[in-house]
Amino acid sequence: MLPGVVSSSVGYTGGKSATPTYQSVCRGDGHSEALRVEFDPSVISYEELMKRVLEQASNRQTKPQYMSAVWVQDEEQQRIASSVASKLGKGGVPILAASKWHDAEEYHQKYIAKRSGPISCSR
Repeated sequence: MLPGVVSSSVGYTGGKSATPTYQSVCRGDGHSEALRVEFDPSVISYEELMKRVLEQASNRQTKPQYMSAVWVQDEEQQRIASSVASKLGKGGVPILAASKWHDAEEYHQKYIAKRSGPISCSR
């Protein structure tokens, strides 16, 4: 884990459904699968965190469960994330206002660490 990151969890955000699931996201319910990161600003600044996140983000738009985006909590985070994205040539990565968070199913939490096979979207 990145020094300064206290915890992370997977969930869904950005849609209108009150009870999103991975399958509903795959069907296009408006939510995106997202990673919530809690960090200690005395160890890593928001700007450095955004640099590390956005270096790995993709500019190309894709399915909501795989898209790169940043959901910000306030105008200061918006300004910083937009500035970092611009400096890194990641202007295609959406910087959006945070919306209601829904925790993902338990099998999605720490998925890579406990991975035993791929999860696929059934249509």
